[in-house]
Amino acid sequence: MSTARPRVLLVAFTRHHDDARVRRLVRALASAADVTTAGYGPAAPGSHRHVTLGPSDSPHPPVAAVATGWLAHGVSPLLRSAASRATAGALAGDRWDAVVAVGAETLPVARHLADGAAVWADVRAWPDAGAHGPFAPLERDALLRVLREDLPRSAAVTVSSEALADLVRREVPGLQPDVAVVRDTWPRAELTPTPVADPVRLVRAGTARAGAGLETTIEAVRTLGDGWTLDLLLAPGPDGGAVLRRLHERADELPQVRISVAPDPDTLPRVLHGYDVATWWVPPTTTQACAALPSFLLAAVQARCALAVGPAAQAERLVRAYGLGVVAVDVFAATCAASLRRLGRDGIAAAKQRSADASQELSADADDTRLAGVLDRLRLG
Repeated sequence: MSTARPRVLLVAFTRHHDDARVRRLVRALASAADVTTAGYGPAAPGSHRHVTLGPSDSPHPPVAAVATGWLAHGVSPLLRSAASRATAGALAGDRWDAVVAVGAETLPVARHLADGAAVWADVRAWPDAGAHGPFAPLERDALLRVLREDLPRSAAVTVSSEALADLVRREVPGLQPDVAVVRDTWPRAELTPTPVADPVRLVRAGTARAGAGLETTIEAVRTLGDGWTLDLLLAPGPDGGAVLRRLHERADELPQVRISVAPDPDTLPRVLHGYDVATWWVPPTTTQACAALPSFLLAAVQARCALAVGPAAQAERLVRAYGLGVVAVDVFAATCAASLRRLGRDGIAAAKQRSADASQELSADADDTRLAGVLDRLRLG
């Protein structure tokens, strides 16, 4: 009887080492299989072999492919992106026991490389209408078609929030097995809330990208004035660092704002433990912004921080359900600043304690159980 470990491929068109979700999935898979990964930057811990995509390997299909639409025999134009072609070329001829596609844009190349093996579709985001460019709506249509045609053929479908699960069920009804929710949670951290500092310490961590509310966060601190500080812990975005450079220019005007390099994702809760309030003032202008349950906020709960968020559905629901802080009625800087003043030092201290009270329920335990069920379904448990 063969004792060889299963061979699994995971494809995600993100920077794997900085991507908390990719790291978590690779870690879970590596407990039962030899994992090959394909994506940008260094490999995530646990990867047995990594195909590194270059800066020119865009995940977006060329304009001509999108404009032409679906190719002959139902082949998606997404297969013609430089990232898909580089991944397919590097792994041609390899055989897999299962293939994990993280993101709709990876499903066509994952299905192509699976060659009949089981495909696990991790729908980490829903294609939004807010993309820019003359062919953005056509690319969105291509992503939606992939999801509607490919998810029913997938051996497992996972998402990162209940709202996203509801959206998938509505748009792709009758999935068997049902969508499994695996939130981007952390193991429960054995930490206690720290006293509220003077000045109050605000923090935001993540990727420096447009539309993430980072400029609003800086302007809110400008409005708050003395008694408040802000640390932005940021990784460069997919734009060559253009947004990050603009943020530095704006932050240079304010001595209470500091921009630092984002920490290793595995250390994020302990790094955040040194702060009082985690901010998430992201404009609720896209389906994804409303449906996402940000991993940063879940890390902040393990760090025993209070939360200050805007009216994005999942973030607002998290804060209100557990009393974790304050929700601004919109994401204008003045409104966000006013919400923090309204919460005040006593409210921040109380919210930090409620984060401690909710830390077990919002830890990785329940999600690890669902993740183990997916591995069992793929015969990898």
